[in-house]
Amino acid sequence: MPHHTGTLGIDALFQYTGSGVQLFSGTVFYIVLVRFFSTAQVGAVAVFVAIVGLFNLLFSFGLGTAVQHFTSYHLGRGDMASAKHSITRILTLGFLLSFAGLASMVALAPYLSVLFMHTAYYTELIRLLSVVLVGNILFGILNGASLGLQLFRTSGIMNMVIWSAYYIIAFVLALLGHSLTDIVAGWGVGIFTGVLVYLRILIKFLRSSDVSYPVSRLTPSLIFQYSVPVLFSSVISYGATYADRFIVAGLMSLSALGIYNFTLLVATSMGFLVSPLNNILLPKFSEFYGEGNLENVRERSLLATKVITGAYVPAALGVAVLSNPIMTLLAGRAYDQGADALTIIMVVGALFVSTNVMTQIIAAIRKTRVFLYSSVGSLLSNLMISIFLIPRFGMVGAATGFSSVYAVTFFVLYYFTRRTRMFRLEWKSTLKIWASSILMALAVLGVEMHTGSRVDMLPLYILLGAAIYVILFRLMRAMSPEDASVLYVQFPKGSGAVRRILMLLVSGFRAQ
Repeated sequence: MPHHTGTLGIDALFQYTGSGVQLFSGTVFYIVLVRFFSTAQVGAVAVFVAIVGLFNLLFSFGLGTAVQHFTSYHLGRGDMASAKHSITRILTLGFLLSFAGLASMVALAPYLSVLFMHTAYYTELIRLLSVVLVGNILFGILNGASLGLQLFRTSGIMNMVIWSAYYIIAFVLALLGHSLTDIVAGWGVGIFTGVLVYLRILIKFLRSSDVSYPVSRLTPSLIFQYSVPVLFSSVISYGATYADRFIVAGLMSLSALGIYNFTLLVATSMGFLVSPLNNILLPKFSEFYGEGNLENVRERSLLATKVITGAYVPAALGVAVLSNPIMTLLAGRAYDQGADALTIIMVVGALFVSTNVMTQIIAAIRKTRVFLYSSVGSLLSNLMISIFLIPRFGMVGAATGFSSVYAVTFFVLYYFTRRTRMFRLEWKSTLKIWASSILMALAVLGVEMHTGSRVDMLPLYILLGAAIYVILFRLMRAMSPEDASVLYVQFPKGSGAVRRILMLLVSGFRAQ
């Protein structure tokens, strides 16, 4: 089967490469966007992304998560036929829902344009955007099926293909035509190029699998019982995540929205350090759940939390103290207004990064209704804080509201995962990572203040931070050998460091 743990390190490398290509392509695209388009046009693109994101959540119906879980769950039970049946059933539902989404967006386009852009000018562009929506929904389900089958390499490669096409085609058309229509058309061509290739690969794999009659047929009621809480929580979480942006759009200018949205893009791009591991955690946890081996879930949650914390915290604090030169380098002086907002988001995100592991645990053990509680709390928090702070503090107030989503989600999920005894957090190693990261950040901040936060000094700031972090970890001789391995996640030494990181993760997931 495709879920051999002996090759999981290489699979993880493919996942990181896929995410890296997406990050790099997206970064280049948005850098070009902010350089060659006005801040108002950048703000319009931000609204397009928000609209297609909302409709994607509504009409994907949580099926991407459902297909991951049920496929890996049946693999854990040794029932490939039922896994194949689950994919076929969920993919069929996905096709129907994607075209329902297209029809809805086309019909609502005039109202969406007036509501979010305060003009009907963008109506036809939103209708064109509905084609992109269909591709996004289908890609999410196809990628979920691939991850559920634990074809992590296939998923990584297809992420490279799809996101390269998605951004490169939009990039080329935007430079040639210099219009928002070219950008949306490029997105559509790119996403469908990848979806057609992905669909062909997955169908070929399923046809080649020698399977018997499925032992357990997946009924629509069981699918919806799992996915409906995911759907509602995703929609509410979307509202929680975008509430600050919509309030910025209503209370500030479209240019301010463009700057703030670019700030959020920089902040969320750091998810590159976490999302590839998330793609592996849910299928593996679901497989363990199918085997009935809950102790594996507990033990691997501890290891995953160490790796994610070690990867994300030092990087996030580094970005936080270097927010001003980073924003200036990427987008120019007009965008350094978002530097303080970026600092707030990175620090709070680092504090609650272990939420990623808890999310995968809850999805794997079918307690998806918990997501409803966390998403409702997040929405209320972001709305109240944003409405209160944005009129007075602008983007800083918006960033505070956005960051509250991290905190609320963490505390709700932590409460429930601790009750089920599925989540483990080792405070000793976590505090060591934080202590080293904070000292590193303070040292870099001191040098930055002394030199005047110069963009041309940014490489030196980064190298200095890396060196200080390594030295501080080496001074902590009390660390266990396993904890010390986390050091290499962020600042490796030598060409074999990446392999050592991945094999640390593999060894944790290997069956006892």
